[in-house]
Amino acid sequence: MAPELLTLGCDPELVCRLNGQFTSANNYFKFRSSMGLDGNEEIAELRPGYCTSPIDLTAKIRTVLEYGHSQNPDLEFYAGHYVDDYPIGGHIHLGVEATLDIIDGLDIVLSSLSDIMDDKEQVIKRRESGYGKKKSYRNKSYGMEYRSPGSFLLSPTIALVTFTLAKLTVVAVTEDELNFDTLKARDSSHDFLAKFKAYLKTIPEDCEAGLDALEELLTKQINWDENILPNWGLVA
Repeated sequence: MAPELLTLGCDPELVCRLNGQFTSANNYFKFRSSMGLDGNEEIAELRPGYCTSPIDLTAKIRTVLEYGHSQNPDLEFYAGHYVDDYPIGGHIHLGVEATLDIIDGLDIVLSSLSDIMDDKEQVIKRRESGYGKKKSYRNKSYGMEYRSPGSFLLSPTIALVTFTLAKLTVVAVTEDELNFDTLKARDSSHDFLAKFKAYLKTIPEDCEAGLDALEELLTKQINWDENILPNWGLVA
């Protein structure tokens, strides 16, 4: 898959709170909206559309969040894996045919990211609810939907890194034929991701910023129990 041809999309979910208490998303949003509802109408879902660049997709998410906030300025939004007794996901849409090698690569790379940053208790609860297990994907008309990740909308940095790693994994598997399982077996998740850039033979220009953000992310402690809007620069 040529990097410039690979389309990226997503439909990540968020839990809504009003004055610190859970509130149903269907009180504020509609189906088939860029920030709306899907199967579980208690939870908000974003649909930013498609593009080929992780940077552009992250920017589109901010635009959708900005719109949702402008329509409901009193709402707070929470990302993660399991919030207020609801499993929430961050499905990633990829314009490529699903293969076992691609699914395995995504499992290894993005689960390594999850290992270093996600709330482990949330991850376990989501899996126990039947969501977020490895090899979770669906074939789609545009290619595939990878369904294992939780909602990565805590910050633009995390979203950008997630999209960048997904794109680089597909490119590496389809063009460079890397065996991520062998590479990961040598190291912890942290060390594997710290060396990730060095493994790659092809690095599209639109992935450089995400790799730089990954280096920063590897040094941070992350708190998932916070309103995402300040991180996106939408409230003070």
